[in-house]
Amino acid sequence: MQRKSYAAQTMGTRELRRAAQRSAEKRATAAPVNRQLSDRGHQHNEAFCLMWYACECGHRERIWNSRDGVTAFGVQCPSCKEPKLRHVNWNLDQYAPDHVPAPGQRVWIDLTRDRALEIARRTVNQVAKGNVPVGTDLNRIADAVYNGGMSPDLVVYGYVEAV
Repeated sequence: MQRKSYAAQTMGTRELRRAAQRSAEKRATAAPVNRQLSDRGHQHNEAFCLMWYACECGHRERIWNSRDGVTAFGVQCPSCKEPKLRHVNWNLDQYAPDHVPAPGQRVWIDLTRDRALEIARRTVNQVAKGNVPVGTDLNRIADAVYNGGMSPDLVVYGYVEAV
């Protein structure tokens, strides 16, 4: 049977295995990344900092980064529900590794794989209007969101979701 010219090209398992092997070999021979540590000995300057976020609507809040990782520059504002809450006044970031958040304070934490899957499922539901891809497609999207555990997640300290 002849393949239609517009049909999607798919890779066989042998091709996929060889591509994965080449990728692994490339990573193994790549030069290690020499990251310059911050003055405080962390990989990121915003590690364990209290940071000011502000929105055009007037809402301001201080969010704590509980991790040695990057944070989002902007997120959804809890007051106006617009994605306009931005990290401002970077010079006022305060290093606070021993900070204990108050109940209700928002905190940056490491994204978990389960939460990444939840975000992927919710995003696909919004975009595809309920046609959630099955199996590996949703897992592939979740892997992109998860980013090997490097992605941040914003949570409210002291809040437990009712089941």
